[in-house]
Amino acid sequence: MENGNIPVAPIILALFLLVGFVLLLGMIAFFIFLISRAAKRRAYDTVRGNEMSAIAAQISFSFMPQAELSAIPFFASFELFEGYALKFENLMQGSIGGHTAAVFDLAYRNVGGSGGGTTTSRQTMYVIESSLLNLPEFYLRPEGVMERVLNTLDRVDIDFAERPGFSGRFMLYGKDENAIRSLFTPPKLDFFERIPNLCVFGRGNYLFLYQSRTPAPPAQIQQNVMFLGVLHDLFAQ
Repeated sequence: MENGNIPVAPIILALFLLVGFVLLLGMIAFFIFLISRAAKRRAYDTVRGNEMSAIAAQISFSFMPQAELSAIPFFASFELFEGYALKFENLMQGSIGGHTAAVFDLAYRNVGGSGGGTTTSRQTMYVIESSLLNLPEFYLRPEGVMERVLNTLDRVDIDFAERPGFSGRFMLYGKDENAIRSLFTPPKLDFFERIPNLCVFGRGNYLFLYQSRTPAPPAQIQQNVMFLGVLHDLFAQ
């Protein structure tokens, strides 16, 4: 210090270094948070697993905490709109009205395919296999932003001009449009207009039910299993 003057340049440099160090610590903390969050999303939730195991016992279903996709072989033959399926969690298997049924949390990688996207999500799905079902391959889901984009690109949505309420709420698609139109009779259209948040798909003897990107609360599983029986009766021949 000369003539009582304070050297400004070193102070400014020190402040820059301090700010840079604080920002670096913040970035490191942020990346650690993202990594830990991703790891948590990929990890099996044992608390939920215990709750789901108890529900399985209540409805007389068998229970497996985790299972490979091969545990339900026919699942792989269907398209999953949400992303790339990884594994089953909390797999329950039993019967509904004498028909083979299963409930599971599907862990999947979000849209982006097997090589893209790193976020793992889950949704609870229900499936019934029945000789009373003889379904054309179809997919029905609420019509959100992603569904509208897909329809704009591919024109896949099957609309019913006489049922604007149904057509405005759902995207319905599949390879055999005539067969799907024949399947969705007025009673089925009425049914889905009253319950607009369901995702349903099926083919042959198989019928699936779920709410997209939504793990069901364990307390609702038994009610949803009963509802799957109602849905089966709606589509049964």
